[in-house]
Amino acid sequence: MSALKKIDPKSNAYTFVFDEKILDDIRSAYHSHILPHLESPEDASLFEDGESRVGEIGANDQSYFYTSYGKEPLIWVANNNWHTYELFKNVFEALDIRDEVKQLVDFENDITLYSGFLVVGNRANIEAWHLDFVEGANAYTLITPLFELDAGHGNLLYKDTRDDTQTYLYKLGEAIIVGDNFSHATEPYAKTEKPRILLSLTFGTDKIVYWDALKQTIAGQSMFLILPCGHQRGSCQCLESTA
Repeated sequence: MSALKKIDPKSNAYTFVFDEKILDDIRSAYHSHILPHLESPEDASLFEDGESRVGEIGANDQSYFYTSYGKEPLIWVANNNWHTYELFKNVFEALDIRDEVKQLVDFENDITLYSGFLVVGNRANIEAWHLDFVEGANAYTLITPLFELDAGHGNLLYKDTRDDTQTYLYKLGEAIIVGDNFSHATEPYAKTEKPRILLSLTFGTDKIVYWDALKQTIAGQSMFLILPCGHQRGSCQCLESTA
């Protein structure tokens, strides 16, 4: 029996359960190398509305790239070198969903993990509806709580096949993966003292011919990005084959 369970008969989104101890190494990295920057007075403006920001935090092996979005006080903290990429890749491998994802995408040899993130926010003011991937990207985004969420934290809103709004409740030890044509948004929630921290992974096809579709989502999310071919962006000539 498949571990992936559709949340709606016709929706391109699936859930599965896992041992949440798999997340312990990333939790440790968050506490030791990311949280001190987010709590520092110099970086307090990252959670302000109205201006997008990018930058790097951490040092040496523990280097991360962050992107914040002006409309919402939400920070995406991405892997920024091979060491931090491996932290996220180890989680992906431990989740053991490669074979099932292969049934959902067009691939040649294997499933590629493009990048890993921690999504940190302390409120959501509006329903920012969006699709993670354009049609035919052959990729998925995984989302799961890094820590137990507070009761006041927002969950995930999504549109079902009748275009009605439904709510997926985040649970520790359960993940949701979403692909193209799946409209969703963060459930608005008031400012909280404790931030809401989600783990997010992007992964999918290893065929470089899908880069034009994939790049519309993943090209600007991180500086250190693994292309479908498995190479670090900028280190190969694989993209020339699609020109």
